[in-house]
Amino acid sequence: MTKIISADEIKKSFKGYDPKKVENYHKKSAKLADKEFDGVLKDDRFWRIILMNGGTASGKTEFLSEYLFDYKGVVFDGTLSTVLGAKIKIRKILKKNKTPIVYSVIPDDLKRAFIAFLHRDRKFSDIHFYKTHSGSREVLLWIAKNYPKVKLMVYKSIYDKKDKMIFKKLYFDSRKEKIKYLETIQIKENNLVKFINYKNERNNFKT
Repeated sequence: MTKIISADEIKKSFKGYDPKKVENYHKKSAKLADKEFDGVLKDDRFWRIILMNGGTASGKTEFLSEYLFDYKGVVFDGTLSTVLGAKIKIRKILKKNKTPIVYSVIPDDLKRAFIAFLHRDRKFSDIHFYKTHSGSREVLLWIAKNYPKVKLMVYKSIYDKKDKMIFKKLYFDSRKEKIKYLETIQIKENNLVKFINYKNERNNFKT
């Protein structure tokens, strides 16, 4: 039995929902998702809790549908891009004597992910992309350093020769090696903006 909690799905139930104005519903849907999360923690049927991690348009939805559709537990489908949010959720899970598992999806090409972000039906401001990609990587490193018993599963999303998204699991021989890798992929928001050079991407991308 899979219980998926998704603020994006909750948004769709709102009266007058418009995907082009999705940020208008984000705060309310996030609160409802957190409330639902607190509820399932009290449910004895669920003892394994997955927290999805990764910036918007990383491929988390595709990963979830391919790998976790028949998972026996709870999947909180979000970006997990603030340390405070991650700390609260992990502490709540542990307090209920349940098992927290983090699945992270990292795109192999941030420019490609940004183009996908621009062409989604759900429209967020560009800053949402920068915040979630920078923040989710920071959170992943923070968890690795502060919660060694939390299982971290890290995948890269890439496209094969047939332009199909596939996922490559990253393996590490030790926690130290995993932390070292996570340190190499950290990127600040302002540096991400420069790296993407989003104005050129918009001008050069052909629809």
